[in-house]
Amino acid sequence: MAVDTEAPSAPATAQNGAATAQQKSRFQRYRVRTGMFAWIMHRLTGVGLVVYLIIHIWGLTSLSDPETFNALIAKYHSPIFKVGEFGLLVAVAYHAMNGLRIVLIDFLGWSPKQKRLFVTLGAVTALIILVGGWPSIYALGEWLFGPGSMPSLFL
Repeated sequence: MAVDTEAPSAPATAQNGAATAQQKSRFQRYRVRTGMFAWIMHRLTGVGLVVYLIIHIWGLTSLSDPETFNALIAKYHSPIFKVGEFGLLVAVAYHAMNGLRIVLIDFLGWSPKQKRLFVTLGAVTALIILVGGWPSIYALGEWLFGPGSMPSLFL
């Protein structure tokens, strides 16, 4: 079974009433397993990337006017956009590595090793996020704590 469900915690008694018993039997709690979590996150990061592309294409329309373009670039250097850059990196890295996991499962038949593959590619994703996200974290830290407060590991 793809999704395991839990049975209602307490059986319906006469005191609870017929309506409560019917409600408990109608709703079940899902146990979110590794595959379900990966599927939900893959869909959410995909939607997030589509939203980013729409905003990015809208921003490219300012290329025709130099003043508008410079104002937009100035906004992109604000701390909220550094957080957005980091979020974009997280979404792209997760979506790419989970897509690779899906390809490996589909084409190589690694279905029994799905959880191990998810954890392994999750570690690779975390490494990509840490190394690739360091400039954004560094810039945000410099803004929050002042110049010279962040260690310059890769910069």
